[in-house]
Amino acid sequence: MGSGSILGRVEVRLEPALYIDGRRVLDERGVRLLSILDSVDSLLEASRRLGIPYSRVWEYISKVERALKTEVVRVRRGGGGGLRLTDEGYTVVRYVRDRVGAPVSTVSRDVSIGLHIAGSDDPLLELFIGSLRRVARLNIVYSKVGSLRGLSSLLLGDSHIAPIHLIDLDTDEYNIPYVRKLGLGGYVALLRGYFREVGYIYRSDISISGIEDVIRGGYRVVNRCIGSGIKTLFDKLIRDYASSHGLDFNKVIESISGYGDMVDTHLEAVKSVVDGDADVTLGLRVEAEAYGLGFTPVLWEEFDLVVDKSILDTDIWENFHRYFIEEVPRLMDNFVGYKLSNGFGELVWI
Repeated sequence: MGSGSILGRVEVRLEPALYIDGRRVLDERGVRLLSILDSVDSLLEASRRLGIPYSRVWEYISKVERALKTEVVRVRRGGGGGLRLTDEGYTVVRYVRDRVGAPVSTVSRDVSIGLHIAGSDDPLLELFIGSLRRVARLNIVYSKVGSLRGLSSLLLGDSHIAPIHLIDLDTDEYNIPYVRKLGLGGYVALLRGYFREVGYIYRSDISISGIEDVIRGGYRVVNRCIGSGIKTLFDKLIRDYASSHGLDFNKVIESISGYGDMVDTHLEAVKSVVDGDADVTLGLRVEAEAYGLGFTPVLWEEFDLVVDKSILDTDIWENFHRYFIEEVPRLMDNFVGYKLSNGFGELVWI
């Protein structure tokens, strides 16, 4: 075999990557994302231009923000406010662009999205969306970005519906306080959904009775992503424990093995326990029972959908709402750890 034929099979790639404090944070796609953030109006536009899933866009940004310990992207308060960079974010973006230039390969994704649902991960909702896609023949995109990012997506005008389950640290009330704090009042309505049973999920050869066992037992946890309702609840449980024992919250989380190991979905968290990469996580009863894991209940949380008012007069919303009321109770028969809320299917104006 001649040298020419061999060289025809060989290439050298110098792919850009982002390092912060000497640690590799972003791959080439993440670097390309950063390089265009000051030239797009929304993260959805960035996602479509680069051919990156919307959830991955948020994941890249979160990695940078965790490494820098500061915000890079900030959304304006009010409906459809649009994307803007913080001062630190602008500095980083310009630095990246100056070194890698404009992205060399962008793709135009002109496929029309009939309905974009971005927010919390939920297996029942995912099943419902799949059923609705078949019935309505509608292109529905479900981006599992976490509850807070879902609300941010509404603020950006990137999505139409945000499924959330966020407990307010001061009042223990679910969902509406967060919607108001983010300045979405007047721009959205809340569709009452259902309750989900949340608790500690753990290996069957150990026993977890409460947060004290998690903190003091030396067990390795797997956490959910920043902005998720489960992580918000986990932090509240830790904070309440720290307060009642006269301890510093930050010191307590530093003592929890795996606290910084974060995944995006319930399934990823449970599989980490199944595979032996973690001992315990906080999650849904339905996932624990599906995989034969131990489960200790903590509470029934409220899972609702926040809806952009701009779609409420459309046929898409009318079909979604009607089918939601009809189909969810039927699908729920196959899901342990779920029950309808008292106001299921009602719209609450915020």
